[in-house]
Amino acid sequence: MNSPRILIPTPIQDSEKRRFAMGKNYVKSLVACGAIPVLLPTVVSRESWRAMYESADGVLLSGGGDVDPARFGELPHEKTYGVDPERDEVEMALARWALQDDKPLFAICRGIQVVNVALGGSLIQDLPSQQRSDVPHDGTASGFERHQAAHTVRVEPGTHIAQIVGPGELEVNSFHHQALKRVADGLVVTSRSPDGVVESVELPGKRYYIGVQWHPEEMAADREDMMRLFRTFVEACATSS
Repeated sequence: MNSPRILIPTPIQDSEKRRFAMGKNYVKSLVACGAIPVLLPTVVSRESWRAMYESADGVLLSGGGDVDPARFGELPHEKTYGVDPERDEVEMALARWALQDDKPLFAICRGIQVVNVALGGSLIQDLPSQQRSDVPHDGTASGFERHQAAHTVRVEPGTHIAQIVGPGELEVNSFHHQALKRVADGLVVTSRSPDGVVESVELPGKRYYIGVQWHPEEMAADREDMMRLFRTFVEACATSS
């Protein structure tokens, strides 16, 4: 297999606005599957995004702060945090381009939310206050480590993700306070948590266009099913390189 180049938008993530940062386990998981991660600073020009996108074989959208609610026609909730307009702009453009070009895309946590909004959907801005549940979606507040399963999801049979991790119950970690509300046209919900929150989506007919609400990169070192999400993504990217 060729070593595909995977583009990962990388935002500024320190209070002084001086440093770009990306979680190491995204990178480690891709490298373990034979990919070459390419970090895209989110403050470069649109021409640079496009050039880097065209040279890449796939796109990974990672976790992080909240999507600007203005992008789906709402005012910010009091719990909204970490809005980064430059990151929103880059990632939404990449999500749309990947859809148009059938370029493999894997969207994780914030990433699934970005894809949904980019394609016309909306978000629950704060699960604890807007949709109460006993499911521990905010694993940090509930005392879970990053690699620990916090709850289950039920994966729909006959879907792309079911081919990868298997249908039925799947244990996942969870570190989010937002979630999909109105699902964008074309996206198919492929799993939900016991309280009905959308946990994964995909676009049928694409080589790989999958979003998950959990963090498989934090579990992949010990969970073969989670590593398969990265491996099959990288394999799809290799076929386009």
